[in-house]
Amino acid sequence: MEYSLKVREIQITGDKFRFVVDGEFAYISSLSKPKVILHFFNGAEDRRLPLVIKEFELDEDANLASFHSDYEYLLDHLFWKSGKSGNDIQMYFNVLYGEYYEEKIPLKIHPRIFEQDRLVYVCSIENNSLKFTHQPDWAHQLDHFLKVHSGWRLKKLCKKIYYVLSFFLALFLLPWFVFDALLASLGIVEYTGKDQETAVGFRQKFCVHVNARLFYLSHHTISLANARRTVDKWMNDWKVRRLVRAFRRYKKEQPVDPRRISFISVRRTELSGNFAFVYDKMKTDDRLDIQMYLNTKDLSRMTGAEIHRFAFLCATSRVIVLDEFTPHVHYLPIGDDTKVVQLWHACGAFKTFGFTRMGKPKGSPQRTRNHRSYDYVTVSTKNVRICHSEGFGIPTANVVPTGIPRSDVFFDGEYRARTRKRLYEQYPMLQGKKVILFAPTFRGHVKEDAYYPMEKFRIDSFMKAVGEEYALIVKHHPFVTEKHPIPEKYKDRVLDLSCETELNDLLFLTDLIITDYSSLVFEASLLDIPMMFYTFDLKKYIQERDFYFDFETFVPGHFFYTQKRLEQAILEKNFAREKVDAFKRRFFDDFDGHSTDRVVALLYEAMKGQETGSR
Repeated sequence: MEYSLKVREIQITGDKFRFVVDGEFAYISSLSKPKVILHFFNGAEDRRLPLVIKEFELDEDANLASFHSDYEYLLDHLFWKSGKSGNDIQMYFNVLYGEYYEEKIPLKIHPRIFEQDRLVYVCSIENNSLKFTHQPDWAHQLDHFLKVHSGWRLKKLCKKIYYVLSFFLALFLLPWFVFDALLASLGIVEYTGKDQETAVGFRQKFCVHVNARLFYLSHHTISLANARRTVDKWMNDWKVRRLVRAFRRYKKEQPVDPRRISFISVRRTELSGNFAFVYDKMKTDDRLDIQMYLNTKDLSRMTGAEIHRFAFLCATSRVIVLDEFTPHVHYLPIGDDTKVVQLWHACGAFKTFGFTRMGKPKGSPQRTRNHRSYDYVTVSTKNVRICHSEGFGIPTANVVPTGIPRSDVFFDGEYRARTRKRLYEQYPMLQGKKVILFAPTFRGHVKEDAYYPMEKFRIDSFMKAVGEEYALIVKHHPFVTEKHPIPEKYKDRVLDLSCETELNDLLFLTDLIITDYSSLVFEASLLDIPMMFYTFDLKKYIQERDFYFDFETFVPGHFFYTQKRLEQAILEKNFAREKVDAFKRRFFDDFDGHSTDRVVALLYEAMKGQETGSR
């Protein structure tokens, strides 16, 4: 692989590290742009951060792809939990381009600008790599606080005072703004406001005009939605402080119970998924004190009793087991006497998440502790350890390839037969049919704005095209609350099971999967189910979210931009089955049905306080 990476600028102000890089690669037309990772090492742990690429250009005549990166990182948060951030930190490049991967490449450093204020970090160039030396001297810290931190606080305080005064001035002038809006409604003056074009009717135009005047003066608007968001934020902040106080009190009053292991989930209210498999293996051990906290409420809506139980379990448990991003845990200063284990729900590594999304729309901010509290994360294969290390912002050694507990059912013949029998009895319309499972992921950034553009997959057209031999199961992501419209004449062959039934169980009936960017593809590969990818918004999805591997060469099936081409491929039975086996062997290390046993062994080692490295 031919490439060139050159560091152009290095600027360090306090703990902020601005890094400017230019690069060139030999262009491969079948692949998208390369990925470059900054790889930090402090002598004990490593840490990966993506190089945020701002500009990318292709020169097809010269067969070259060039990029420019300019981004500001926070050095203080590289090694969040270890307490080893005072050690020297060395930095290298890693390069990923298709199947090519190279790690710890020394940097070619010839910066036009090399500046540092020497207050918190001092940077030097040694053996063509960057070396950061943390300055623990109290004089430097005090100097940094006075010159940088205090100045920032003063600016923030002045900004708050300004907004408060301007808001009260705007409220004082509110009658005039209302009068102004009445004049606009009579045509005496013009309506104003950027949303006037979409405003319908007198009431909306009136409100948009008044809010435009308010915002111009105070940077605030009046609306029920804004009021609810403000109240929710205040409530959440208050509950966070209450949670931390309760945690500190329990931590002070009660020692960690070496027998206690707590399963905490904000994803489910009943025991299921990975938790159920692991619990069934451990529940008969009388030496353990196993506790459950299954609660899907946001912190702002938790009761006092729920907050105190959560704080108590986190303060006194030897091991905390999670199955999803759990912000409540990351608010707490959990010490080394408690181990946090993340049984991440997805197999493999598909869509980018966490810190890999830096620079993307609504990408992860670096200032939070989110995900960095994990002592261990379980994954399906050693081949995705670096992806989870980067996404979660944790050392690679903390990512352990045990396999995913809930995948064990795919190797259990009795469970498969029992599940097929139960589902056929529950949905007799599926018997004698070839079953297509349509299971796309959601669009949007978070649960609150999640949706799927239903008009992009027209069930009437699809069922007419594929014919009577097929039945269709629709299974939308749990975040999508809207129902997919099903025409009356196809209700004998189409089921919407989005709110029912475990997704993995449906795979035992499935002959063909249609998805887009769902991690369902990993579980499906274990059953050798052919897959098709309906990706009408692929380019936009890559820009906003992106993938850990090149999508076009990565997915185990053909992908289609239009429904018509998708339907035609089904009629031609063009399923690309040959891609599934190679995909399966890339993203799973073991095919023995004993992933749960390996996870349980990891938890027992965590209970003893032993360190677990990679396999």
